[in-house]
Amino acid sequence: MPLFEKVLYSTDFSPLAEYAFHYVKRLKSAGMREVVIVHVVNELSVELPEGLDVMQEREAMDVLSRADREYLLNVIERAEALEKELKNDGISVKLKIIASSNAAGQIVKVAEEEKVNIIVIGAHGKGLLAQLILGSVSHDVVRKAKCPVLLVKKRD
Repeated sequence: MPLFEKVLYSTDFSPLAEYAFHYVKRLKSAGMREVVIVHVVNELSVELPEGLDVMQEREAMDVLSRADREYLLNVIERAEALEKELKNDGISVKLKIIASSNAAGQIVKVAEEEKVNIIVIGAHGKGLLAQLILGSVSHDVVRKAKCPVLLVKKRD
């Protein structure tokens, strides 16, 4: 069994997340066959049920304001573009867009449910004091995950 057969890639669609995506694609040479793309949404004006997977429950978008619906449709479009790119490389893909105020908790939960071999996530590389005061999704994932986590930091 390949070491990195199933990978969870967490994205917020930032430039750093895009940079981390290049590392995900490189894992194909290490035996990667499947990627679970996860994006956690918490910027909506109407709160959706905690842990709701918008990709599985699209009718939940009906209760949202027009602006929130457009935002989510944009997120789905961006996630589907990543999916298409991976599928063109012969990699199987699952998309999960999850409503939650606890991004790290949801990323770890999906990783456990999907039994992934590794989580790939961008890390902003804040200083220790900033991490202590502000917290960090990537560092929370490292602390809570039961599988290896690849933190990708872009060099200046």
